[in-house]
Amino acid sequence: MRVVGIDTSTFTGGVALIANGQVVAEYSAYVTRRNSESLMGVLDEMLKDLGWDVRDLQGVAVSIGPGSFTGTRIGVTMAKVLGYSLDIPIGAVVTLDAVAANVPFTELPVCPIICARRDIVYNAVYRVDGPCPRKVGEYNVGKIAEVIDNIKRLGYLENREHDKVMFLGDGAIKHKRVIEERLHEQAVIGPPWYLGPRPGVVAVMGQRQIAAGNVVDARDLVPFYMGKSSAEKAQNERRPEERAKGNGCRNHPDEKGGS
Repeated sequence: MRVVGIDTSTFTGGVALIANGQVVAEYSAYVTRRNSESLMGVLDEMLKDLGWDVRDLQGVAVSIGPGSFTGTRIGVTMAKVLGYSLDIPIGAVVTLDAVAANVPFTELPVCPIICARRDIVYNAVYRVDGPCPRKVGEYNVGKIAEVIDNIKRLGYLENREHDKVMFLGDGAIKHKRVIEERLHEQAVIGPPWYLGPRPGVVAVMGQRQIAAGNVVDARDLVPFYMGKSSAEKAQNERRPEERAKGNGCRNHPDEKGGS
């Protein structure tokens, strides 16, 4: 099965092509508004390099967030266009799941942390003792200190005397000091190359969703938001009379709510 994987939900992103579960082409770069919107052109060049036609694609995998509001919308829109125009299934992948999948076959609990704003982060905890991450508990959004205290409260560090938790993602790097101050030697900060989801990993995970029948119609695909964007927050904080004015002819600027 030939599947394209798309990720623009964090500050790194790109596209990948897989054939029968094997990554055959992958492009990843620091994401800006400009280069994330040019990924369709990158995909076209990748297809040409492989001798594929876009009609050879049999599925689309896309990371749906949480992460950057603007970036996630761009990737989801690209997936919707491909899925609808080619009439192929879409496998939606939660960004936190994809980050956790960067470190398979580890005995440590894995906690991806994605920056939202200020000291607010998105996170979840996983067991990744096999090829696929298994989420423990729920997806969360909260202050970094609350995230660490919740990990301690839920007992992830009590199984063995020297048990540790591995933290991944841009939030783990940004809040490294807070994490280490609260957990000391029980915190393992993953290396910088595990900051975000790899497009190839997203493609493989999306292919698994499709194979299992967990597909999303292009018309129903939406980003996985766990908080309000900056524009929405600014709108809600305005006085009622100002909101009434703003709801006339002008559109709010498209802003990031994440990294």
